[in-house]
Amino acid sequence: MASLDDNLSSDTPEVKRLRFLNRADKKFSTGDTLALFAVGTFGLHLITFFLLILLYGSYSQLNQKPPPSLVQLETGKAVKVAPLGNTERTPQVVSRFVSDTMILMMNWSGTLPPITVEENAEPLQDKGVDMVERGARGNKVTSGAWQASYALSEDFRKEFLQKLASMTPQGVFKGTTQVVLIPLSIQSPTKIEEGKWKVKMIANLNVFDQTNNLGEVIPFNKEIFVRAVEAPESPVNISSLGAVIYQVRASGLEIYAIRDLQAENL
Repeated sequence: MASLDDNLSSDTPEVKRLRFLNRADKKFSTGDTLALFAVGTFGLHLITFFLLILLYGSYSQLNQKPPPSLVQLETGKAVKVAPLGNTERTPQVVSRFVSDTMILMMNWSGTLPPITVEENAEPLQDKGVDMVERGARGNKVTSGAWQASYALSEDFRKEFLQKLASMTPQGVFKGTTQVVLIPLSIQSPTKIEEGKWKVKMIANLNVFDQTNNLGEVIPFNKEIFVRAVEAPESPVNISSLGAVIYQVRASGLEIYAIRDLQAENL
């Protein structure tokens, strides 16, 4: 019969298991370490997979919810909104911006917009804003036109104001002349490229003075080029000039060119 030592010297599976249980041989081999690492990595992958499933479910539920359609302002007023890109504007917003800007810029009543009840009954005379170098005097534009000009791009504003001053009747500032812009048609904006549009406006300038109560009609047909810009933040404790600039640029748009509309394009 073989002795116990002879049996232990052989490499039978039973002997290997006994050696593994022996305290002196309790050291992990390279193969054991790699196996444990593989098992741990597999476990982490499973956890990550379940987390991704949970995230996918959350995003799916969020995607099924309709986007917010109302925004409440600081004044408490709620306004309807639509999700748009940074350079996107609805045709209605572009058309309204062009209409409001051009009416404010080209209506010359000779009086300032009333602020108080007394001024509403007796409007103050508009002395105009000089469009020349400091210390000199020359052609003027109305205060309303000067305010509306902040809706123009910086590289276009100065040139346009100087041209506007040259065509503004000086009788406006004496209270003897009034000019009214009457838009006849403002066509839907045509997209030129991303964030840029052109708007065709057909209008008349009606000029009234003390010698002509019927008024003189001057065609004012223009192509107005508009682009999207960053809208200014709501002002807090801001100057009157800053409030004006915010108001005319609140739509996130600016006019960067105006040119005559040719007869064939009417």
